[in-house]
Amino acid sequence: MDQSPRQEISIHQSLHKPMLVLGGERNLVLMLGVLAGIFIFSLAQLWAAVIGIILWVFGTWGLAQLAKYDPILSKTGSAAFSTRNITRHRPRPLPAIAPLNNQGDFSCVP
Repeated sequence: MDQSPRQEISIHQSLHKPMLVLGGERNLVLMLGVLAGIFIFSLAQLWAAVIGIILWVFGTWGLAQLAKYDPILSKTGSAAFSTRNITRHRPRPLPAIAPLNNQGDFSCVP
């Protein structure tokens, strides 16, 4: 048996840790901030400012809750939606195999 010392390579934490801002994914929180800023500053109406603040508060809370579930949900979610059509169940041309019958062998269901 080879008793040589085990080699380890350390990976810096910033290379594999997800980037979170205010508890949510960085790019989603920034897009939410831009959208809320459009409501607050561009429309220059009181009702638009209220909608922008409500959007910012509840949107940030929602993104933080999603990040607790999966910190990279935008990447994994888009991959799941793109492969959904591929992995969807399709009927097979062959008949289904029934469980064992009384003789102990498999039988085909017509």
